[in-house]
Amino acid sequence: MKIINKAPRWSSLLLIASITAISVETIFPFNFQIPAEFSAYSIWSKFEFTSTVKDYWQNILLFIPLGISLAAYFRGKKSSISTTLAVACLFSVLTSSIVEITQLFLASRVSNVADIICNSLGGALGAIIYIRRKQITQFLIGIIQRDKDRLSLKSLLIAIASYCSLIMVMVGVLMINTNLSNWDENYYLTIGNEVTEDRPWNGKIKELQISDRGFNSLEVQQVFATTETFFAQSPDLVTSFQFREGEKNYQDRSRNLPNLLWQGLPENQQQLSEQGISLNSQHWLKTAQPAIALSRQLKHTGEFSLYLAVSSNNPDQLGPARIISLSQGTSNHNLLLGQEGTDLRLRLRTPITGSTASQPRFRIPRMFKNQNTQRILVVFADKKLDLYVNNAQNQYSFVFTPANSFFSYLPWTRLGWIVNLETFNPLQYQLLFYTIILTPLAILIGYFFFCSTSRVNLKL
Repeated sequence: MKIINKAPRWSSLLLIASITAISVETIFPFNFQIPAEFSAYSIWSKFEFTSTVKDYWQNILLFIPLGISLAAYFRGKKSSISTTLAVACLFSVLTSSIVEITQLFLASRVSNVADIICNSLGGALGAIIYIRRKQITQFLIGIIQRDKDRLSLKSLLIAIASYCSLIMVMVGVLMINTNLSNWDENYYLTIGNEVTEDRPWNGKIKELQISDRGFNSLEVQQVFATTETFFAQSPDLVTSFQFREGEKNYQDRSRNLPNLLWQGLPENQQQLSEQGISLNSQHWLKTAQPAIALSRQLKHTGEFSLYLAVSSNNPDQLGPARIISLSQGTSNHNLLLGQEGTDLRLRLRTPITGSTASQPRFRIPRMFKNQNTQRILVVFADKKLDLYVNNAQNQYSFVFTPANSFFSYLPWTRLGWIVNLETFNPLQYQLLFYTIILTPLAILIGYFFFCSTSRVNLKL
């Protein structure tokens, strides 16, 4: 009698559902456009090589069902384990590559090599989960029910080694992704509002200086002691504006950026003072074109120092109201400094904080409780963010460590994640981090010694 091998019916349904979910998640809303330049070189040049930490995790999860469905189908056809894994990996790579190439025709999407890698890992992981489903199920039941008969020492050792390897990879990813590699070079620089014109700030700005490297402690002191001389002699400036004269537009003294142009009221309605030029909902500045040179240079060096002198006219501004924004709109930023009530708000885009630069956001309370000029220096270098206000001694710091960045792995956005730099205590994050990662490890090691001891007693 001939035996007919059949794949489970649900595998085909899951395959269709997986491909549908992948298509909707990655290329919706399907607003395709033909690029002006289309060639093999232009296609490759548009591929990015970095992504956000959250994207890594989400892309892996997205392709796991695809790997499960493929493994179920081919194992149902009695294909070997190696063949099944090879097909799952190859199909995941092919599907992901098609998706990323398709995204070249979507203005709202970015093609990324890292996505192809993570998607492929997700497909392979899904196949492994299906192939080893019985062993995994038996292991989990043994852990939950505390049934040592279901737990072998080999399975426990594999679980311990796999868990330690996973944690090491996750920590390593966090450590190498504290940079500016995911900055978008096509964002405009705006002062006093957002490019969407819906986050106006009411205040004055006197000066803006941006260097493509982080200042050391001695240079920080020099910035506040001899501001004008220091920046006049600095060879590392990529942006330099002095807002002291009533002009139709403002030219970057370093000549890297397009001119800042007035938006709103005509130039003859400007209000000048010793504190700088006035900005409000009817009168703000935006570069004539995207600030490509600025974003590209800071993205390349992975560090910067930003100095500005500003004063607020209103302690009740919300939004946060944009003082400085290097962004595409209210959702995507490279860098943002704003005012929320009397607080200074800061968002900095990295692969950890995400494209919205909100994981986490930063605040310094009571910065704008009066209308005095605030001299602010922001320094980002060596995985550390420093903010200085009015002098080198008034310092606020945040170090991007695995302990306080681990929440970036959550597949969903952690709402309201705002770090108060005045009261920030890294010890709290460290205690939570080590509790989260060491508890499962302690449980596995405990089961290992429990099972090994029980087996020794049985032999005796």
